[in-house]
Amino acid sequence: MLHAQDPDLDMQELDTVVVTATRIATSLKKIPAAVSVFKASPLDGSRQQTSLQEYLLQMPGVFTQNANNYAQDLRISIRGFGARAAFGIRGVKLIVDGIPETTPDGQGQLDNLNLGIIDNIEVLKGPSSSLYGNASGGVIAINTLSHFERDFYHWKAAIGAYGFQNYQLTAGITNDKTTYVLHGNYGRANNYRVQSEFEQINTNFSGRFELSDRLVFKTLVNFSDSPLANDPGGLTLEELEANPRQARDRNLMFETGEAVRQFKVGTALDWQLPSKSNFQKKINSYLFYIRRDFDGLLPFEFGGAVALARNYAGQGSAIEFKKGQNSLKIGYDAAYQSDRRQRFLNQEGVIGAATLDQLERFTNLGVFVVNLWQPGKWSIQTGVRFDYNRLEVIDQFNTDGNASGAQTLNAFNPSIGVGYRLSARHQIYSTLSTSFETPSLSELSANPEGDQGFNQDLQPQKALNIELGWKANLSSSFQFDIAFFRILTTDDLVPFELANFPDRLFYRNAGETIRDGVELGGVYAFAKAWRLTTSYTYSDFRYENYATPSGVFDGNALPGLPKHRTSIGLKYEPTQGFQAALTVNMVGKQFADDANQTSVAGYELVTLRLGYPFS
Repeated sequence: MLHAQDPDLDMQELDTVVVTATRIATSLKKIPAAVSVFKASPLDGSRQQTSLQEYLLQMPGVFTQNANNYAQDLRISIRGFGARAAFGIRGVKLIVDGIPETTPDGQGQLDNLNLGIIDNIEVLKGPSSSLYGNASGGVIAINTLSHFERDFYHWKAAIGAYGFQNYQLTAGITNDKTTYVLHGNYGRANNYRVQSEFEQINTNFSGRFELSDRLVFKTLVNFSDSPLANDPGGLTLEELEANPRQARDRNLMFETGEAVRQFKVGTALDWQLPSKSNFQKKINSYLFYIRRDFDGLLPFEFGGAVALARNYAGQGSAIEFKKGQNSLKIGYDAAYQSDRRQRFLNQEGVIGAATLDQLERFTNLGVFVVNLWQPGKWSIQTGVRFDYNRLEVIDQFNTDGNASGAQTLNAFNPSIGVGYRLSARHQIYSTLSTSFETPSLSELSANPEGDQGFNQDLQPQKALNIELGWKANLSSSFQFDIAFFRILTTDDLVPFELANFPDRLFYRNAGETIRDGVELGGVYAFAKAWRLTTSYTYSDFRYENYATPSGVFDGNALPGLPKHRTSIGLKYEPTQGFQAALTVNMVGKQFADDANQTSVAGYELVTLRLGYPFS
């Protein structure tokens, strides 16, 4: 997953990678934690570039589903966090160009991400709330293109089966101190199944300004409009065998789907303060605002039409002190989310009378301290963070009483990671980390006791991660890493349904789980322009203490997660001429329910990409 760029060597050398998702920039091989990195290359232009799944498939510990349902969005799980999301991304912190994409309540979407300008992706695996607060069962930090040596203009047109179309235009302008990137894309498809059409347009502008040798200012403006994303729904096994292309009857009846429009503007600042030669100080700061409007139709009548208007803003700053082998970073993140949520009757695709109208707010203030000490062969990173979270609902419906209310869900999360270099090519490490995940506003508003207000019974999910790992660079062209972990969680947030409200999801806490896993990844640049990558993930995730009126599920496997997953990739990518990439992904059996009575068979996915670059 690491990209080499020296075509003159018979055995290509792998580049040294510096990771910033850990808050303090560190060499990948020295980080006492499990981190995977993807570096973009010219051959990525041959991807469909409609889902982030295309970039994450080969990462151990990361599992993605639902890539082709544009109404439900891509589901990403890291070590099981996020696997039970009803829609969007839960339990995983998303960061794009240093600015949080995940809302304070822990909900994330990537429908506004322009995949055509991704430069690199860093994935920090395991609980990371000491770094990023709420919903940090893992971290995905995406950085878009900002460094290039000369002006360029790039266009892409792609067509495929089932009406697939994708058009992109990218322009980059640079001089000694300034770079601009302008990107736009338009995509649409009918897709394989009935009632699964989508249409979307994205535009993105970013600028990087070196105001001095010590001061860099960055800005971005992003707009996304998806007027059409239909939802075909799930099928029973009998329906699947009869006609896999059909949509579920209720989804056709209620004309399920969504329309989304989002605007984002943000700035970031990096300032290296004047200092003595042996004592350095650096300030990082960001500021952003997001407006998101959502309209959706769900496959039930009462409350099955949803209108959501979201305003989300945040600001954060940190100062880093570096002296000798020690780096200390102190900072804060502040965020405010306001959702105007309305529900109406869905009368078979026609919006009817209102059933809910409430204003939901989530206010977060997190303060953190991170320290990295690297004496001799040791790397010791410690972190601690306190988060103040206030959740508030204002009932604006008031036909059956006032369901307004508020609650505070604070959290304190420490972590420590210790690494030891056995030699110049081998490091072992151990990590102890924690995370917490509050219920999202949409989960709280799904109140089984009544349709107004919050579900006051929901509590935050908490996790403790214990991990051992080994990182090896056996040569300049061959490296691998392996991680063994156990995660103990309490109060897992899981969805359920009620007979009186078919197809509507509610949420409850699920006692305790134990997650034992192994992650193995390797890359071998065995000849000029050739690269072999492989990964394997073992996930023994099970309930330890979970009982509902439907039964006792102690010892059962967590649904929606395969126990075994393997990926093998072979890439040939010279700087000029024909290029090719072959990837084989093998996913094992997984269960579809808590009782483990229904299972989904494993599958293999083979992808072949061919390209020939022109200039």
